[in-house]
Amino acid sequence: MLDWLYPNTCELCGEQSDSTICPACLAGLERVPRPICLYCGAPTYGLAEHGDSCRACRPFPRDYDVARAALLRTPQAMDLVHSFKYARASHLCVALAPLLADVWEQTPELREHGDWVLVPVPVERGRLMRRGYNQAEELARALGKLRRRPVLPLLQRVGTEYASQTRLSARERQRNARQAYRLIPGITEAPPHLLLVDDVYTTGATARACAAALRRLSGVQKIGVLTLLRAE
Repeated sequence: MLDWLYPNTCELCGEQSDSTICPACLAGLERVPRPICLYCGAPTYGLAEHGDSCRACRPFPRDYDVARAALLRTPQAMDLVHSFKYARASHLCVALAPLLADVWEQTPELREHGDWVLVPVPVERGRLMRRGYNQAEELARALGKLRRRPVLPLLQRVGTEYASQTRLSARERQRNARQAYRLIPGITEAPPHLLLVDDVYTTGATARACAAALRRLSGVQKIGVLTLLRAE
């Protein structure tokens, strides 16, 4: 009776659907096109680049070993992430996690090791209280169930809320991020292979800052980054 009165609808098109994102809309989301930078995962669109670096990542330190993303940051994809983060639509992680699982399966550097431990990128405490959940952790837990891998929060976001970084340059984002992410006090060692999970990769400042913090832990050998969206 409830299904008849309040039918499930697709988050994007609004049509009745058995899943939160209907198959047609899911197929219509734009995947990151090949070729890509083999290091940071940015699409290179056939431009002459070194295979393991591109103009986007070359100026910055290599704190992580490999980064990949599932979708391009298009308006449609951003609508989904906005609902996921700000409209209490945490249930979307069930539909979005398989996209990350597909990228994982397509990435030799991630398939190489079977003992990855998922580390969600943390959010600032005030935002966590307003939202009621950390979208990266929800995504990591849904992905962990699919890949049968554990989730281990190792990082915290410190200090007061930082202003939006949308108007900052890549280097300004990098400087802010380095100050914002720290290891959780008391943690000194970790498993050898850690996979950071987040919703959006823009300039990579957050990924590099989190990876740099994780490098301080004893036992860490490789750090990967897996995000839902990738800015071009």
